[in-house]
Amino acid sequence: MIVSFGGERIEVSKATQADFTEHHARQLDAMTYADRSLRFTDPAWRCGYLGKGEEKAAFCVCDHRRRIFVLEVIDERTYLNGRFVGGAYFLQRRVPGLTGVDFNAEALIGLRFTGLVKVREFVDGHEWARFQWRADRRSRLDVVLTAWLRLFLSGRFEHYQRHYRDVHERNVLFEIRSWRGRGVPVLARDQAGRIRLVRVALQPVDVR
Repeated sequence: MIVSFGGERIEVSKATQADFTEHHARQLDAMTYADRSLRFTDPAWRCGYLGKGEEKAAFCVCDHRRRIFVLEVIDERTYLNGRFVGGAYFLQRRVPGLTGVDFNAEALIGLRFTGLVKVREFVDGHEWARFQWRADRRSRLDVVLTAWLRLFLSGRFEHYQRHYRDVHERNVLFEIRSWRGRGVPVLARDQAGRIRLVRVALQPVDVR
């Protein structure tokens, strides 16, 4: 899998529980935040901003072994236990350097981190609102591919709406899987421009 960090394309693999070591614990405990990015003492670690809601911000992190995972940095004042119901959480920590830190230092109100951080599995995909033919930009083909996938997956999306709260187009993802996985077959281009036949399934990442 190729993921772009600040324009740099890196060949990575998804982290598993077994990948987390004492070195990871030290990096997480020493984390700081600035300009929509998490900072680490290990210069080999990279971070990419994924997005935020009312209760948390999410960041994609690539470690020194090119394993990627997601850090959910939480504001416990508004936290309603939004859950990644279909995948794995690896660990949870309380980080001193993120306690009382505003997501936007210039905003008078808004997201303020309280130090609680959850580490979860990375999901390679796009929001339910729009599947993208190219990972790095929008295309006219997006509308066609999105309609094709929704033809098969709308029932699953409605299932999530019936069984969970706060289900919307931004927190349910079209997850891109290998051709050998389960899901709807579709053509897509990766960050390197390679056209691949993949499978796509749904993955809710922040529902209640």
